[in-house]
Amino acid sequence: MPTRAPYASALATDTASDEPWSYEHPPTATITRPATPADFEAVNQLHDRSSLASRFARYQSARRNLRQAEWNHLTNPDRGISWVSHPQHSPQNIIATMNLVRDTDSHAAELGLLIEDGWQGRGLGTALTAQARVAARTLGCSFLVVMTGADNVRMLKILRGLGAAPAQATGPTIDFSLAVA
Repeated sequence: MPTRAPYASALATDTASDEPWSYEHPPTATITRPATPADFEAVNQLHDRSSLASRFARYQSARRNLRQAEWNHLTNPDRGISWVSHPQHSPQNIIATMNLVRDTDSHAAELGLLIEDGWQGRGLGTALTAQARVAARTLGCSFLVVMTGADNVRMLKILRGLGAAPAQATGPTIDFSLAVA
């Protein structure tokens, strides 16, 4: 794959893969690819390895895992786009999942992101959020909606760094709106 800034402002296809929208993230030596219903067990293993704080930051609750019906919803291409990330040489080890799901407003998609604790703080979250920002255009969206905890310092830094504006604060959560790239 050509060298460029991680997840530059155009969707790319990993030429080493037949899957569309597969991305390499050289700083973490990871690959992000489209999620499928078959990833359900590996995604729940990611949930098992993630701390309560990380799961709470993602879901605003203490969820332990996803139900099959929820994962099927997240991987339904009629509703949005989902990806999983894994180390380059360990495709069965899912270390992150990202979802874009169309909101009731047809011009918005909700972004959800969970990264295993040991992989946080390496730039992967910023890269995945930037990727989602570009990919949302393919859904016909003009902005992303992100709900995060007011104490989720990493996500707040990512969102502010990408120019997101807080739409509203509701108790311990903040809703952000991020224009599509």
